[in-house]
Amino acid sequence: MTFVFKGDSFENRIRIEGTLQAVSPTHIGTGETREEEREGKEGKKEKTEVAMIALDANGYPYLPGSALKGVVRNYILQLLRGLYPNIAWEHNYQLSRFKEMKQDAQIDFMRTEASMLEQVFGTPFAEGKVEFWDAPAANKVTAPEPQLWKTKGWDEAHQCYRVNSVAIDPTTGAAEKHKLYSFEVTPAGLEYQISIVGQNLSDEELGLLLFGLEGFNSNIVPLTIGAMSARGFGRMTLKPEKKIYRVTTEQLPMWIESSLLQNESAGFAALQEISCSEADALIQSCKEKFVDIIKRSGS
Repeated sequence: MTFVFKGDSFENRIRIEGTLQAVSPTHIGTGETREEEREGKEGKKEKTEVAMIALDANGYPYLPGSALKGVVRNYILQLLRGLYPNIAWEHNYQLSRFKEMKQDAQIDFMRTEASMLEQVFGTPFAEGKVEFWDAPAANKVTAPEPQLWKTKGWDEAHQCYRVNSVAIDPTTGAAEKHKLYSFEVTPAGLEYQISIVGQNLSDEELGLLLFGLEGFNSNIVPLTIGAMSARGFGRMTLKPEKKIYRVTTEQLPMWIESSLLQNESAGFAALQEISCSEADALIQSCKEKFVDIIKRSGS
């Protein structure tokens, strides 16, 4: 299989749309905090800092595309690295070999030495072939237990509430006194609309991407997103219904022509949606070809 860069001659462009539903609270932090006043001991008012979640321009929670891409990439790497390094491996790009590498050598490395994971998701000097877009919240959750959620500062407008915790002493494993911290989380049940775009993907590479996305539905090694996954936060499930849009070299002239008739500069509305049966067949074919590569790699 000859590797084709995203920027090489156009072969295809694929867009996958799906829905991630949170099955546990999620904290996607921004690194910023807000100050909150609450009642402390003996009724005294105390001020505390609360770690904030990421909100979009409309004030709703979202999953950053960079975070989604990172967790899917890392999931594939952790599962396959020890078994199939040609498929999932990450070179040490801090080595002088890479820092001193000229462009021609970088191109040659990507074609001949980089793992499939690096070819698809990218390296410090080569753009990957997939784009993960920011995933906005697609629904709203109403507090199922108003009194309980009221004590946690439920914010229906921003779809989040506060969780309090204590710092743990790494030596003793016990809670440290007077080290309470708080952070915002979005609730279970909140759904996010994901969009992933790939260009010049081979069937095997699309199979690798689909393998990574299936991690959200794994009960053995679940793929999580955000902070405090060890406490069960950030669990998601990827709903089985997916929409796949595709344009190939043969379809490109028709897509360009129809795109010119639209107001959308990206022209994604003109991409032809694959029917459910075709999408299922494409997904199954890509998975089978990816599995075939794994079998040949292990032989």
